[in-house]
Amino acid sequence: MAIKQSNLLICCDGAYMRLIESDIFANAKQIPEVHVVGDGDSLSSALRDDPPFATTFAPWSSDQECNDLTKAVLYSIKLGVGRIVILGATGLREDHTLGNISLLAHYSTMKTLEGNPLEVRMYSDHGYFTPLHATATLSSFPRQQVSLFSLTPGLPISVEGLRYPIERRVFSQLWEATLNESIGTSFKVIFHGEGSVLVFQTHVAKN
Repeated sequence: MAIKQSNLLICCDGAYMRLIESDIFANAKQIPEVHVVGDGDSLSSALRDDPPFATTFAPWSSDQECNDLTKAVLYSIKLGVGRIVILGATGLREDHTLGNISLLAHYSTMKTLEGNPLEVRMYSDHGYFTPLHATATLSSFPRQQVSLFSLTPGLPISVEGLRYPIERRVFSQLWEATLNESIGTSFKVIFHGEGSVLVFQTHVAKN
């Protein structure tokens, strides 16, 4: 599981409560470094004073111009993180789901402390989202289900390595490049201009 394999875990305050309730570290030999960010409205003072495992609570932010997920990403950058895997951002409420997924394109334009592009990917129970801003080749496997979501109206896109070929297509609706399928161990998304595309890939192949 990604959480147990991580060396650093940064939770929004509500997610921290669910992490505790899951008891995921009950038999763990080693617990990752845990930090909590947010506005603090989901945590009791008793929990902050006596957490069940070593936890660093970041100064609470009352800034309502960005959500807790964005606060967690910005906090990660301050800690020197260069690669972020986002978990648990697609559940509970559909408006949160759409907002968090769309933010991926914004996060991937951010820079690390060293000035390098921030690497970010979002995982759900069924697959994962990767934001792209330029032509890229993505690892895959045969019969992996793949969907593309163009966030830039007017951007022509081509794709190589998927069952249904795409050649310099402009997608004006989010659904138009969904439900494709990989035919090999990789596929290539080609940009014919500047813009942003989100790519969704399933964890398992279609039966």
